[in-house]
Amino acid sequence: MFTVKEPTGAQRCLQQIRQMIVSGELLPGQKVHQAELAERLNVSRIPVREALSTLQAEGVLEHKSNTGYAVARFSSEDLFELYLMRRLLETEILASIDLSSVDVAELERIQKQVDGAEPAEEGPEFQIANHRFHFRLFEYSPLQRVRQEVERLWYMSDFYRALYIHESSSRQQISEDHERILQAVRDQDTAELIRASDEHRSVTEVLVVTRLGRSRPR
Repeated sequence: MFTVKEPTGAQRCLQQIRQMIVSGELLPGQKVHQAELAERLNVSRIPVREALSTLQAEGVLEHKSNTGYAVARFSSEDLFELYLMRRLLETEILASIDLSSVDVAELERIQKQVDGAEPAEEGPEFQIANHRFHFRLFEYSPLQRVRQEVERLWYMSDFYRALYIHESSSRQQISEDHERILQAVRDQDTAELIRASDEHRSVTEVLVVTRLGRSRPR
């Protein structure tokens, strides 16, 4: 019988610290202290250290020998490059999917979770459901290493993307964009799927960069 493995202490710490960053509890540029996190999460420093090391490797945290860890701070130019890489890599992922193999009903069920979740700062349900919608579709691609890199890029920009999620007009836009993506999958139309995904991503990018007070780099 198949059993699901429980997450390790480091994995649980990773999830918790990542959510603290997404929610804005830990802000870009803020120092992250191992001892304080260990006490807050009621764990030893060892799993916290492992989690911080993982977040540094993902680019979510920065580390300097004299000051320790801090949440990465991105400029509008940095975010433009992150979204540029996402567009290029996600296009390859979507183009590699055999759309006839996709379980559309499953994606529809996930989208209902997106629509029903609350994007409140104190709850990660919306971000988790939104992530699941996109990455469940990506999992149909055979490009495993590319998928892993895209997930890293998502984690790097989680806090900034959350700025868009909390905009009052965003919920309806996200729902409409996801429905367009679903319809492209139903129609097995790869070109439309890529167009719909590009436009969905671009709306988020423009708003986030604008919130940083800079126009999109040309």
